[in-house]
Amino acid sequence: MSRRAATAATALLATSLLGLLSPGVASAATPPPTATPPAGTPLTEDATTASSDTVVRADGARTLTLYSGPVRMQRPAASGGAEWVPVDLTLRTDPDGVVRPVAGPHDLTLTPTGPSVRYAGGGSAAVVWPTALPAPRLAANRAVYPQVAPGWSLDVEATRAGFVASIRKDGTPTGPAPALALRGAAEAVPDPALDGRTGMTEAESAVSRVVAAEKPAGAAPVPFDTTVQTTIRNTDTSGEPELRIGSYDGVAVARSYLTWDVAQLAGKPIGSATLEVFQGWSASCKARAWEVRSLNPGAGPIGPALRWANQPAADAVRATSTDTRGNNAACAPGWTSVDVTPLVKEWAAAGTTAGTVQLRATDEKDPLSWKRFGSAESPNVPRLTVTMP
Repeated sequence: MSRRAATAATALLATSLLGLLSPGVASAATPPPTATPPAGTPLTEDATTASSDTVVRADGARTLTLYSGPVRMQRPAASGGAEWVPVDLTLRTDPDGVVRPVAGPHDLTLTPTGPSVRYAGGGSAAVVWPTALPAPRLAANRAVYPQVAPGWSLDVEATRAGFVASIRKDGTPTGPAPALALRGAAEAVPDPALDGRTGMTEAESAVSRVVAAEKPAGAAPVPFDTTVQTTIRNTDTSGEPELRIGSYDGVAVARSYLTWDVAQLAGKPIGSATLEVFQGWSASCKARAWEVRSLNPGAGPIGPALRWANQPAADAVRATSTDTRGNNAACAPGWTSVDVTPLVKEWAAAGTTAGTVQLRATDEKDPLSWKRFGSAESPNVPRLTVTMP
């Protein structure tokens, strides 16, 4: 991905030449990143990157959208050279019988032997199943292999950095759950919780879980997003498809950090700035406040080494919201937006190159404060939309 070492155009072109990519179709959950306002005119392709796009509106104002991860990739164009296509993690069965994403940054394949990924920057990871797996049920970026053992299913989720695999109950088990083992490079395998569960969420149904993700490039990659949590002490969670905030039991607490490349805003007048995140789950439909905070001056780098114990102070509240989505049909999953114009104006005036915010619950001891947002690895990448008059 753009915040990782391996989503350079050269590697993506090589993947395309292997015949592993098809014409890109944007995820239904995330609008095509190059979509413009009806009256807008796109800037030249030079203004398009893997994690940003810019359009010029009819009145001459510019709208810049920055993403916390890659939303597009390059592949060979029919006329020669390269063209941008949206990243689309939707899984489908290709003519050779192998399941692949429509257009993914890495070479992810799902076969009867299990999921495997070859990273664009080199290296690989795989879950090797001891027997032939049944045909999976496909839905968006997920594949479910039912009854891989009596009462257990294997679930695989395609991400922008690799995949997540988990063993879950599927009926009434008649024996122990199969153990998952990841071969090759993995960015994150969750720490065991003190109670023996994964410690990731309030109702984690996976009894075994592994995350295969290409490691981020450098100590402070940009763009970037991640979660720190009191029950996850030694693991980089930036390969996870979710950002988490709040508490699910009044004890465990999670906060999330997002960084964008805002160098091109330096010295520019800012009209407005909006942070948008996709809220996929909440502890209930009851409104619970959450906050966007800026980091204190002199904060250390935000990157794969970030943990709860070494997170920087973030004392200034820049925006609040009580929007709560994802628990049931009454508060269905959806996008949430907050106004962060004053903060982005400060970044532009100061010439900030990497702008970081912290997301956290207002009351971190409230079990109903727990929320999960799509991360840069998910089909719904957090975005910062800035207008410049």
